[in-house]
Amino acid sequence: MTTPNGGATPFALKHSLRRQRSPYVRSEVEKLPTDRCGVYALWLPSQTVPDVYDCIYVGKSETCIRRRLLQHLRDEPNPGLRRLLSTFRDITAFSVAFTDDPAETDALETAVIRDWQPDTNRSKLT
Repeated sequence: MTTPNGGATPFALKHSLRRQRSPYVRSEVEKLPTDRCGVYALWLPSQTVPDVYDCIYVGKSETCIRRRLLQHLRDEPNPGLRRLLSTFRDITAFSVAFTDDPAETDALETAVIRDWQPDTNRSKLT
């Protein structure tokens, strides 16, 4: 099954989220386009396995993924995520999978949260 998103399957989009990380700093986020929707993941290096990252949060934007990631940097309302971002700011990474429409964005976010179950997304699992 392919999607209009360049022929990428949901599996391929999840794979790109896991593999293509950038430092979660303003200058890197500002390199993203301003008019794309999609799903993003925030990552921390694993405390137990070298060269492995653990997903700490999965989110989406149905309008501008760049703006949403910048909002997390400025003012994070999720207390668990706010604590992790303030404690590990220098080593947090992010990744993005662009989608073509809100329905694809919702479906991908739901699938990724269900599969990876980040602690800071617990409220979205119920």
